[in-house]
Amino acid sequence: MRDTFPCLQQAGTGLFKAKGSKFHGYAFPLPFHDEAAAERAVDEHLEAVRKEHHAARHVCYAWQFGPARFRAADDGEPGGSAGAPIHGVLRAHDLHWTLIAVVRYFGGVKLGVGGLIEAYREAGRAAVANAGLSHNVLKLPMTFGYPPDLTRHVMQAIQQAGADIVAERYTDRCLLDLAVAAGDADPLTRTLLNIHGVDLVEPKTPPSS
Repeated sequence: MRDTFPCLQQAGTGLFKAKGSKFHGYAFPLPFHDEAAAERAVDEHLEAVRKEHHAARHVCYAWQFGPARFRAADDGEPGGSAGAPIHGVLRAHDLHWTLIAVVRYFGGVKLGVGGLIEAYREAGRAAVANAGLSHNVLKLPMTFGYPPDLTRHVMQAIQQAGADIVAERYTDRCLLDLAVAAGDADPLTRTLLNIHGVDLVEPKTPPSS
């Protein structure tokens, strides 16, 4: 399972000018791996951009939630001249859980479809460059139980996998809550369960990606 996704370090802005027209680009990171929260964030960001640029005729955008779900909107521009090139910026940077919006102010000279494609693409690129790139790691919650005398062996396996210890609890056994990169979850589980006395207490169903 894929567990590393490029993302924006922060929100970013950019500006591209062509024959008197101005294209204001905005790039927004969205809540990672949470489609409901990401949808709400998209609506909020677009509402804020439209409010800031209430005199603009076109607010075109594209967003992507993971590899399989995206939307591109031309907002009145010729079909494929705005949303698609903005979405192309997301694809070029392999950006997921990200929204790019571009506002156009008409400068009096028509740019043609080719000119619009270039302008929307470059405004999106400028916003992404201003935001900067980082990455998010999808981590799965897991809980293992074991007797205290196995602590050293369990900790060695966890350290080798690079998993994060979220919490430790004690009953008649040690209970360890972990956050494990999705790609490492199965190998770590196999390693720990090969230690006699270790149990997977609360197996989680991996989210779709």
